[in-house]
Amino acid sequence: MADKALIDGPRHFRPSILPADAVPREVPWVSFADLVRMAAEGIADAQASLDRTSVALMKEMAEPDVDVVPTVTEEIDAEGNVSVTSGQPRKASLLSLGVTPAFYRFSEVTVEVSMDLRTVEDTTSQSVEKKRHGLLAGTSELRAERKLHSELSALSKVTAKLVAVPMPIQLEPVRTTTSPDA
Repeated sequence: MADKALIDGPRHFRPSILPADAVPREVPWVSFADLVRMAAEGIADAQASLDRTSVALMKEMAEPDVDVVPTVTEEIDAEGNVSVTSGQPRKASLLSLGVTPAFYRFSEVTVEVSMDLRTVEDTTSQSVEKKRHGLLAGTSELRAERKLHSELSALSKVTAKLVAVPMPIQLEPVRTTTSPDA
């Protein structure tokens, strides 16, 4: 089961913007609002992928595919010899045996990007009252400066902190034990 998931590859919330082997075309400027939105969507996609992976693992663990020996009886005879007999093995799931997948959440994400910011004005509107202003973010000039002056630092940095969280209560299996004697 796990081998098939590894062969098929990870399941993503949506396809990647660029395939891994594609040569990207850099856009010199982007709206700052779009930049923040794209970062937030990337974090949301990553969280959805984490959740889907945990749920898929839980489904896999719910399938009865483990042989469990329910009883082992040891008998010692009068001479001190020990004989061991096992009960008939039964199939059980890892989930029914108490093995549960880990669920993770992004508790903190920091995105640091060195960029130029420019205030721009919407020039398509004829009315002064309706003209919109916004911020554009770009890295092309910083990239050129970095090539010309090696001491300039124009770095991007992403830091994400993941924490394990309890399995959602509604997913936790209810365990009931009965015996024929009761």
